[in-house]
Amino acid sequence: MNVSVRPARPEDLVALVHLLDEIAAFHHGEDPTQFREAATAEHSRYLEELFQDPDAAVFVAEDQGVLAGIAVTVIREAPPLLNPNRFVLLENLAVAAEFRRAGVGRKLVDAAVLWTRARDIQELDLNVYEFNHNAIRFYEAIGFRTVSRRMKRTLAPLVETKR
Repeated sequence: MNVSVRPARPEDLVALVHLLDEIAAFHHGEDPTQFREAATAEHSRYLEELFQDPDAAVFVAEDQGVLAGIAVTVIREAPPLLNPNRFVLLENLAVAAEFRRAGVGRKLVDAAVLWTRARDIQELDLNVYEFNHNAIRFYEAIGFRTVSRRMKRTLAPLVETKR
């Protein structure tokens, strides 16, 4: 396996959408109350907007022309409650099933780190869902640490609706 990472190009769009659909299906299967089913059109629009955003980057990992993974980075500002801070959000990281546990995710994160440093930003953040144990172990192994926890409580409707 000879995986390389490069900035995504518009001609990668179809393969990237397919990968994001695969990841969406996994997340939807784990928590359908939180995640929608794969939505190819939405992923296409999402990526096209990122390609135009000067504060975002999309990286692809490929092995002999085959798409192995994607990383999406976006510059963000901390909300007013926090000390002023610009950071990069690793908004999306996905590795195709057949390329997992082969160093692809690490190479994509390395590209995100370089992109972050090139913008003189010292913080790379990400969100990961509690059910995604493999991802949590991966992120911890490469130096990420938990700094907050998002919690939710699902409430029953006040009034039952009849259709």
